[in-house]
Amino acid sequence: MTQPDVYDVACLAGGPHRVVDTALVALLVTGRVRAVAPGELQVVEARRRHPVEAAVLDAVGARGRRSVETVHWRAEADERIAGMVRRLRAERLLGRFLGPTAAGRRVLERARAADVGPVLHAALLGPGQLADPALRAAVLEPPRRPVLPDSGVSPWVLSFADGCDAAQRTRDELLGRSVDARG
Repeated sequence: MTQPDVYDVACLAGGPHRVVDTALVALLVTGRVRAVAPGELQVVEARRRHPVEAAVLDAVGARGRRSVETVHWRAEADERIAGMVRRLRAERLLGRFLGPTAAGRRVLERARAADVGPVLHAALLGPGQLADPALRAAVLEPPRRPVLPDSGVSPWVLSFADGCDAAQRTRDELLGRSVDARG
């Protein structure tokens, strides 16, 4: 059995979602990711120290920015995080339904006794319990919805889906090609 790290603690305390939250806090604290707006993240430095951090950095992407929701969706589906869950199950620290076993609860108790810094604090209690309001907002707040003046579209209907513009351009280009080929 390997020595549990902060991401193992996060998984035992709150599952894969908490793992991604913890990695985001670690990446924000170390300056490798920054919040360009509440709920919107951008990679500053892609240095990878741990497979979980690599998965989250990949989910944020090397270009542009991503919403926290998109980062969660992409990172939680990543094999590196799924592999960690399988390993914790194999080590009998995590039960079948993502709850800690008796051994997993002992790991959590030891981590609570050593709770130092925002990263371990986020792993144990979640980012909602962080003392720094800016750090908490970067991880928890949804991105602001764009408001387009004179668009006639309610800002509540608009989406902040990552890659929507690229998908629309690709669709338009493909449709344009099929029309050109037939005409």
